[in-house]
Amino acid sequence: MTAHRFGFHIPIAGGLQNVPERARRPRCDTIQTFTRNPRAWRSPSPTAEAIEAFRSGIARLRIDPMVIHTIYPINLASADKELREGSIELVAEDIRRADLLGAAYVNTHVGHAVDQSRSGAMRNVVRSLKRLLRLTRGCRARLLLENAAQKGEFHGSRFEELAALIDAVGQRDRMGVCLDSAHAYASGYPVHTEAGLDDTVAEIDRCVGLDLLFLVHLNDSKREFGSHADRHEHLGLGHIGRAGLGRIINHGKLRDLPFIMETPVDERRGDKGNLMVARRLARS
Repeated sequence: MTAHRFGFHIPIAGGLQNVPERARRPRCDTIQTFTRNPRAWRSPSPTAEAIEAFRSGIARLRIDPMVIHTIYPINLASADKELREGSIELVAEDIRRADLLGAAYVNTHVGHAVDQSRSGAMRNVVRSLKRLLRLTRGCRARLLLENAAQKGEFHGSRFEELAALIDAVGQRDRMGVCLDSAHAYASGYPVHTEAGLDDTVAEIDRCVGLDLLFLVHLNDSKREFGSHADRHEHLGLGHIGRAGLGRIINHGKLRDLPFIMETPVDERRGDKGNLMVARRLARS
């Protein structure tokens, strides 16, 4: 049994070279970050100096694993060919950058259906994933699909949907999933109860396989169960609550995974406060 690994999504403002110092302050064991402006399609490539400063800083802090998150505008399911092609290129570029930075995983949402059928959106995602994996043949970073919170048109909020995508792509050795606790709760998985968490983990195992679950986004939910609203809250101050989050952290099938928090930073609490709560729950 290994010690719990906790960390945060670290802002990239000012450049990649600033990420290690931001990760040092709350004493992260693992981190997630962007490789570019998260709301912009175009951004300059990181310089060799920024990459070296990032890698040496992460190594010095012994952060492991390191995760890259894709940017917000991408939509691998889009019926708009230009948007879909741009999304493929950006995810492929993040996989290449992940290798340069020493990141183990690239985490992404699959996108959503707009002006098309659910089955059409699924087909677009499969084509997109196959293409971007071809474009990054030989890269070491594994691509993780994160469960979403939304309902209705296809968003990848159900684990059977993520499993169907992975099966259709046919490259299990290069793919995996990320469990977001707030998204699961919002989409109707009762992870806040002992029985509900056990059932959710069993469903992931049945649909995807726990061998492909590599990461947990540990977030409380600002909105109520089944709301389908993607609103994160400080640990223990939301609807999942301290008891529910404690069970997630200490679950026998989850506890050895890295836990990355995407919690707010405001007048109530910052990253250090949320990390303190997480570590206390890990000892409970």
